[in-house]
Formats: sequence, structure tokens, C-alpha cells
Amino acid sequence: MSYKCKYYIFTITTLFAYISGMAQTDVYHISGKVFSQHKFPVIAASVRFPELKKNIVTDSSGRFSLSDMPAGTYTIIISATGYITLKSKIVVTKRAQNFSFLLKTRTALLNDVSVFGYSRIKSLNRQAYNVTAIDAQKLQNTVTDVAHVLDHVPGARLRETGGLGSDYDFSISGFSGNRIKFFLDGIPMESFGPSFQINNIPVNLAERIEVYKGVVPVWLGGDALGGAVNIVTNNRLKNYLDVSYSYGSFNTHRTNINAGYTSKKGFTVRLNAFQNYSDNDYKVTVDAADIHTGQYYRDTTVKRFHDKYHNETAIAQIGFTDKKWTDQLLFGITLGQYYKQIQTGARSTAVFGAWFTKGNIIMPALKYAKKNFITKGLDVTFNADYNLGQDQSIDTIHARYNWLGDSITYLGKGGESWYSLYKYRNHNGSASLSAKYSINGRQNIAFDNVFSYFNRKGANLVSPNPLVDNIPQKTEKNILGASYQYHIPGKFNITVFGKYFYQHASTTLIQTDYNNPGDTVYNKTGLNRNKPGYGVAATYFIQPQLQLKFSYEKTYRMPESEDLFGDIINKDGNWNLKPERSNNINLGLGYNLNLDKHHFYFSGTGIYYYAKDFIYYNPLGPNPNKLYPDNLYNVSNLGLESEIRYSYQQIFVAGINVTYQNLRDRNKYRTDLPDIPSITYKERIPNIPYLFGNVHAALYFPNIFSGAGKLTIGYNMMYVHNFYLYWASEGAADTKRMIPTQISHDVSIVYTFKNGRYNTAIECKNIIGEKLYDNYSLQKPGRSFSIKLRYFIGQ
Repeated sequence: MSYKCKYYIFTITTLFAYISGMAQTDVYHISGKVFSQHKFPVIAASVRFPELKKNIVTDSSGRFSLSDMPAGTYTIIISATGYITLKSKIVVTKRAQNFSFLLKTRTALLNDVSVFGYSRIKSLNRQAYNVTAIDAQKLQNTVTDVAHVLDHVPGARLRETGGLGSDYDFSISGFSGNRIKFFLDGIPMESFGPSFQINNIPVNLAERIEVYKGVVPVWLGGDALGGAVNIVTNNRLKNYLDVSYSYGSFNTHRTNINAGYTSKKGFTVRLNAFQNYSDNDYKVTVDAADIHTGQYYRDTTVKRFHDKYHNETAIAQIGFTDKKWTDQLLFGITLGQYYKQIQTGARSTAVFGAWFTKGNIIMPALKYAKKNFITKGLDVTFNADYNLGQDQSIDTIHARYNWLGDSITYLGKGGESWYSLYKYRNHNGSASLSAKYSINGRQNIAFDNVFSYFNRKGANLVSPNPLVDNIPQKTEKNILGASYQYHIPGKFNITVFGKYFYQHASTTLIQTDYNNPGDTVYNKTGLNRNKPGYGVAATYFIQPQLQLKFSYEKTYRMPESEDLFGDIINKDGNWNLKPERSNNINLGLGYNLNLDKHHFYFSGTGIYYYAKDFIYYNPLGPNPNKLYPDNLYNVSNLGLESEIRYSYQQIFVAGINVTYQNLRDRNKYRTDLPDIPSITYKERIPNIPYLFGNVHAALYFPNIFSGAGKLTIGYNMMYVHNFYLYWASEGAADTKRMIPTQISHDVSIVYTFKNGRYNTAIECKNIIGEKLYDNYSLQKPGRSFSIKLRYFIGQ
């Protein structure tokens, strides 16, 4: 090869290498952010570039980035659960380009209780805590209340003694009763009284509902041992009006009005008002006795005849929002009243025909919140309220009733349960202060203190006894908490925390003088308790769509006022009740899978806790018509919650969740006779459901009736396996009392038009008409129908 030929080859090779090198450097870096139409970042959105066959996911700030991208025009497809898929073109021509994209929210699928909503909801679910966030706005056209929304959450169970306004017990992952704390915008609801409870609060009051299972964040405060529910009201819209009315079976009427106005200068007025009424005259199957002969007629179908309930509540707030000196300063007052007839005691064998209770709530309140308080990164909130309301239990009739509605008068002291015109005030209030300081983008510390006070004063006006009437029934609690959080957005998050529990209570015990059995002794007594607690919650994203969660907590549940003193109606008090202490562990895994138009979500959570002095309501207490709080020394629970959800575009959603909880007695020996082995050792704790689940589905028809409206057809199924009322080892097999298996089917149709301004819903609960029992012998309503009309306008 000649020198000239070698020269040409070398020159050409060098030129190609140079051109290739230039081509390799002619690539760019792009980044972008994905927002919702409400200006929230969209987390875990899928960002695809079909020409490059690349797929990336937005982080916790809604951001994405891609390097080494050649110049040119590309198709970008962005999809996220709860949003309409966006398809667009971008032109890459610069070294570093930044894009912004806006995703429109899908029209709400109104019967989908699971989370398919705004990114704020997703962000909560991606926390280290085992939390389920519910977008309540999707449910505001349905005929339901907050309690029945919660009954569809995995691991949660609502047990009611009857129809509208009845007593209830709510549990999360096997924790029930006062272990679960309820909050309204972060404010403890312990002081709200019977006029304002989760089973009479309309879902229209809430923007979202946060259900924390196991470990509870420090900022919520309180002594929740197994979980908490935070109802977040609508504070996103400035001016709005939401009015609804529903009518249903058993002469049930429910009305709700939510309204708000905020001026350009930040002056704010808000009103939430609701009303509930029902005759609750549904049919039940009972053993009825002839009141004159005493003859029993087994399995007799009768109507409940003394079970009317109504309540009316209004929450008014006035103040300022979004000002330089405050984000929120609201002065409020809650006014309400209730009336409730008592049909039965804790068993259907006790039937009443005249006994009733009534009461009211008068509760002033203060809310204050400020971000960057004094210094940048310091956020402060303060809340306070005090309930000045009163309640009455009126049982003065000289008569007895049977289930047929027949009565017979009698001479004597009077009263169906106990002769009383008992008027009492449960003066109670709370104050909470929270502060959070962001050290930097990855670290923050938080502090929270909650103080609560209870003081019951009452008198039996038909049988006054100053020595008894003036007995103090007081409790004070203070819960102090602090936490430290470190997180790497979209990858890792850990929070460590500590809590300090304090309780003081005082009363006078009425006791028999053992030296002189005919004499009664009044002993003033009090108690002080101090307990420390601590824990950790962590999450790690193995992949952007695969999340691992772990939490542990050592905590205490202090006896509440109704545990110590009773509730006057269906619960006795137990002054000797000890605080329950528990070690709780949660381990969970969640996975999102997007397959073009199909979206799947899978989750599973393992639960373990070991409790000492476990507080439970014993149906075998001193009074057979009342429940009695007591301690079990050692109880364990090893449980599992699982859920699968599926959605197809804007057309169909479905899901199933199953919960298994295995609460066992871990006392090897009897508590009353420590040398004798316990026959209930390792047995399942009675009167607690251990296997239950839900199935839900919704079919959505957009642009129906010539594009004028949207139609949703929904279905829900609830299943609860049977469980024993008493210990399984006690009694003969054919005489054991059992709460039977429940299977209930609900269907609904929702029609909305004019962009959600006008809405109509028709619903049928328990469409098959099954006999349903949450509690032994206390039958719930059968098949029922209802219709709801709603008008909404807001900006």
C-alpha cells in the first residue's frame, strides 16, 4: 500500500471518528414536572418515550429527568392512576430543557372507596406509616356516612347495635374501642359528645379520610394504641355551596349543608350543618313473651317500636385564612342536639318502651396555623375546644314492655332499667400544640402536646342523693410526643419518635363496711399514671412502584372516662381498670402495576402485637344488661391484611380485601387462682370477628344521554365469618352462643350532570334481605332503599 493511500485511509478514518464523536456529544438532558389540575405534583406517574423505548417514573415531587437524549421530536405519554392519560409532542433542541405537564383528574368514580384520586391521597399512602387515605369527594353523592365508608377499609370493621344513631364499635387490625382515636382536622374528637359521632357525620363533610393502622404519627397526638382516623374537611375551595337531602326506608331523612366564603383579603366564613332522623322501625326476629302469662313465642317477627333517633348539628367558623401573619385563624362554635329512644339493652331479651336519652353540644373552638412561623421551616398549629353541653337519661315509667309493644303497669320504685331522671354534664375539652421544623430538604423534627380534661357532674332528679350525686368523676390526660424524620424523596423514609403519657383521675368509691355490713362507706380516691412510649416507622422503595413498609411501637392505652365511670346507658364502669400496654409490629408490601390501559394494585400487611392488661368489654359483667370493662393479662394477635385493586381506563374499577386476625389468650394460669392452669390458654378471644372482607366494583358510563351526564353503577359485598360470644372451651358444643356469618350485598346508581352541579343517587343496602348481626342477638336493619339529591357549586 502506497504512502498516499495510507494517508487517505488515515484521513477518512480520522474524519469518521471525529464525526462519530461529534454525534455522540450531540445529546441533551431534559427534565420535567407533572402537575394535577389542582396544582399538586403527581407522584409515581409513568412517563414514556415510545421512540426511545424508555419508561421513567416521577418522584415524590412529581419530577422526572432523562439524560443522553438525541435532538429531535418525540412523543411523550404520561399516565397516572386517577388521571386522564396525556399524549403530547416535545422538541429537544437545547442542552438542558425543562418541561411542565398538566394532568386532568378523571371524573370521580363515586362508588370506589379505594384510593384512585388526587396526588395528595397518593402521597399519604406512600408514607412510612401503614395508612390508607380515602378520597371522600368521590363518595359525596352516595347515601352514606363516615362510619360506613370506614367499614370498607382493609383491616377495619364497624359493629353496630342497630340502625341510624345506634351504638357502635370500630376496630382496626384487631384494635377496637378506645384504642382507636378519632380526629377532625387533627383535633381529638373525645370531647364532641353523642351529637357528633362518626356514624352520624355525613361524608359530605370530609374532603378525605386518613386511616392510620398500628403506629400513629406524633402530630396527631393522643394515646391511640392501635390506630387513628383523621377526618379532613374541605379547606381547598374558597367559595362553595354543597346541599344534599336523602330519604330512605324506616322513615329516614338526612340533610347536609356545607358553605364557605373567603374574600380577596382573606376574611373567611364557613358553615357545616347536618341533620339525621329515623324511626328505625325495621323488623327483627326475637323471642317474644306474653306480658300477662309469661309464655314465650320463639322466633317471632316484630317491628322495633321504640327506637326513634334524630340529631341536628351546626359548625360555624369565622376568621382569616391565607394572610401574611396567619395561614388560618378561625373562631368557631359547634351547636347540636340529639334524641334517642332505647329499645334494648346489651341483649335483645331486655326490651324497653319508654326509656330515652337526649342531650346537646355547645362547644366553642379555636384553630390557628402558620407555616414559617418566626423562622423559615417552622410550622405551628394550635387547636382548642371545650364542650359545655349536657345529657339526660329519662327512665321514670312504672311499666314493663314486651316485643309486641304490650305493656303492664306495676307498683314500686319505677323505671325500666333504673328509676332515673338523670341529668349530667360531661364537661370535657382539649388543647393541642404542634410544631414541625424542617432542618433541610431531607430532615425534620416535630413536637406535639395534647391535653384533655373530663368532669362529669350530674343528679338524679327523681331520686336525689347528694352523697351519690356529688361524687366527682374527673380525668386529666396529657400526651407529649417528639419525632425525627429523615427521607430521600422517592426512595427512603424513616421516622423515630417518643411519647410520654400522663393521667390523673379522681372519684369517690361507694363500698360496704365489712365490719358493719349494713353501713355504706364513701372513700375518696385518686390515681396518677406516668408511662413512656417509643417507636419507629420506615419505608423503602425497592422500585418506584414497589414499596416496603415497617413500623414498631411500644405504647399505652389509658382507660377513658367511660371505662372508669361507665356511659350511663349500656356500659358499666370499672375503677380498677389498668392501662393497657402493647408492643406492635407492622410489615407491609405494596405494588403498582401499569399495563397500558390496565392498572393493578397489590398490597399485603402482616400485623403482630402482644398486649398486657388487654382492655375488653366482658358480656358477663355484674349487670347482664350492660357491658363491663375488664383486663386480660396477656393477649397476642398475629394477623394479615391483603388487598387487590384493578381499574380499566375510566370505565371499570374493582377490588377485594380480606382481613384475618388471630387474637389469643396468653395467660397460662387463671388470674384469680394463679396456681391453677387456665382452660382458655391459647384460645381465640371471644366476641371479636377474626375473618372478614369486602368486594367492590363500579361501572362508569361517561357522556351518557347525548353527553349531558355521567352514570355510575356500583356494587359492594361485605362478608364476616361467624365467631363465638364466649370462650370456645366453655359450654356444650350445641349450646354455644355465636354471632352468625354475615353476607350483605349493596347496589347503587349515581347520575351526575352539569359538571357535577346536579347529582342523584339511588341505593339499596342488603338487597337480599339477610339477617345481619354485628353483636349477639342485636339484629341490624334488613333490606333498605334510599334516594339522595345533591347540588354543588364551588371555586
